[in-house]
Order: sequence, then C-alpha cells, then structure tokens
Amino acid sequence: MQKNRSEWNVNTKLNHPVEIKIPEGNKPLIQPIFLSAKYYPSESQPYFEQFMYSRVSNPTTRQLELTLAEIQKREDCMVVGSGVAALTGTFLGLLKTGDHIISFKESYRPSRVFIRDSLSHFGITSTFLSLTEMNQLESAIVSGKTKLIHFESPSNPNLEIADIEKIISVARKYNVLVSMDGTFAGLHQHTQFDVDIMIHSLTKFGNGHGDVIAGCIAGKSIVLKQIREMCLQLGAALDPHAAYLITRGLKTYMLRYARQTETAQKIVTFLESHPKIKWVRYPNSELARRQMRDMGSTISFEVDPSIAKSADNFCHKLKLIQLAASLGSTESVIAPTLAFFGLDLTPEERESMLLTPYSVRLSVGLEDAEDLIRDLEAALA
Repeated sequence: MQKNRSEWNVNTKLNHPVEIKIPEGNKPLIQPIFLSAKYYPSESQPYFEQFMYSRVSNPTTRQLELTLAEIQKREDCMVVGSGVAALTGTFLGLLKTGDHIISFKESYRPSRVFIRDSLSHFGITSTFLSLTEMNQLESAIVSGKTKLIHFESPSNPNLEIADIEKIISVARKYNVLVSMDGTFAGLHQHTQFDVDIMIHSLTKFGNGHGDVIAGCIAGKSIVLKQIREMCLQLGAALDPHAAYLITRGLKTYMLRYARQTETAQKIVTFLESHPKIKWVRYPNSELARRQMRDMGSTISFEVDPSIAKSADNFCHKLKLIQLAASLGSTESVIAPTLAFFGLDLTPEERESMLLTPYSVRLSVGLEDAEDLIRDLEAALA
C-alpha cells in the first residue's frame, strides 16, 4: 500500500504518514516512546502474544516492567496508574468473597481504609494487628479462609520495621500468600526475601522527580497473572509518557537514594540532639539493619508544643522544606502525620502509633544537608 502514495489524496496522506524504517543495527541510544494505542497484528504468531492495544500492553511500559522485575529479582512485574492502584489491584486480584486478609495498623492510610472498609463490601473480612504484636500473627490465621498477609516495612509514616522472616514463616506454614509494600525502603531492598508480591509506589523513589503518579506489582508469574487480569479489567494501565519518565528517572535511582540517605542521617543526628525534639524515628534498629542495607531518606519526629501551635504550624515555619504530600523526590518535603495519615484511627490507636498533633514526617531530598539543618534550626528557634 505504501507504494501507491502518489495516488492518495491529501487527507489520506496526512493520516498515513511516511513510514521511517531504521537500518539494521542503527538503534537509537534511548528507547523511543511508543504512543500508539493500537497495533497491526502479525499473521505469523498468535494475537495474544503481540502488542494489540496499549491498555493491555505497550512496548514502553513493558520495558519498564522488565527493568523493575530485574531490580527486584522477581519473575515478572506489572506497572499501573498509581501506587494505590497497585495495592487495590493486588487485593481484588487475589481475594474473593469469603476470604480473610491479615494486615497491620501501621500502614499507608488508603491501604488500611481499603482493606478495612472497602473489601468488606465484597464479603472479604480482615484482621489488623500491630507490627509490635508479631506473636499474635499465627493465632490471627483463620483456617481455610486467610489467603493473604499484607504489610509495609518501613511503615508509613512512623517507620516501624516488620519482622519479614517471621511473617513469611507463618504464611508458609498455613499456605498463605504474602504481599509487601516496600515503597519506603526502595526498589533495591528486601529482594532476598521470599515475598510473593512486592508493591511499590513509583511516584516516590522510582521516578524521583515528583512529576509522575505510578505504581508497580512484582512477583511470581503465576500469582501476578491473577493480579494482572484484575488490573486490566479495572483499567489501571500506565500511560507510556509516564513509563518513559520513570525509566529515565531510574537511571539516577541509586545515586539519588545514596545521597538522600546520607543527608537524612546527618539530619537525624541534628534532631536527636535538639532540646525541642521529643522523639525521632528512623530505621536504625538491629532488625532494620539486618533486613536493609540502606536506611532511606524518611524521618519522623515530634516537636515540642512550645515552639509551634501544631505540626501544621511548625511545617509552615520552614522556608526551604515545603509542606507537601509524598516522598522520595529531589526536593525535601514535610507533612503533619496526624492530619495526613491518622484521622481514620481511634484516639487510642493514634496514641499507640505516635500520631500526635505535633508529629511530622520529613522526606529528605537532594539539597545540601547544611541548608536543610539551618532551615530546621530556624523553625525550631
């Protein structure tokens, strides 16, 4: 058909532009973005093995999926439109009416709310423990009904550390699947554990520049197949533009993570010695060091009521560090943890989880440590 272009009218030519074929071996250094929503299927292989429709699969998003599977040492990976889509797609893909899920109070608020309030609409029950109550995990198993244990480590927002080996040991004993949200630790950590499903918000460290919303689900192919089918039905596909930006962001992932961790540790040292800081939470316990090689860039702490009317008021006193949601990006941001993460909890639960009117979560970016410490020092004064 291409040979007959000279016979075509203008509208036809404009809607079927000249095809540019790249000579063999003349590959672009950077993989192009495949923007087409649809593809011509080849007669030489089954349709379901080809790219047909970008909601189902796209070369740009598939490249990102394979890269993320490699980093996490998992058989396969799926990228979706947000970290919350990764969580909800996992739960809906693996659970059905009559099933039971165990999770933990120390979790990202949307995850906790979806498990507790939304899954019940589908006849799925849940039990919430605390990461400090690991001795109760086995007794929380409901024989024949518990199908999934879901947890975070470090947890959001106060960085509690889960005993991953203990969770996996109990799960294997009762033939229960394990899903882990490892967003705070990063894509390169916890790969040594036999976790069935690893979930990450790529909005954070994966992309790293605060301009993309995305999530990923990685794990064993047979388990991921169920989740993929559910996510496709929910229309949770990631746009190829976003996939390209994340692929580009991943090139500096390890450099960014190392620099942010180094700066965070300097800020932890400053905060721990400041008289107006009541407590500091950072993953430096023996359990954290045993499971993680890098402790991350997120810090939680509580300011003394004498220096601010509230956590929000303290955040607004800062000039360089901005009050904003999310974490893991190049810029440092801070958030009041009670208002952002704890309003669905009872007063007793908030108190046990150190979510107070004066507690905050700081995500350290790529600024110089000295500048960030001066900003904190001025606000604390």
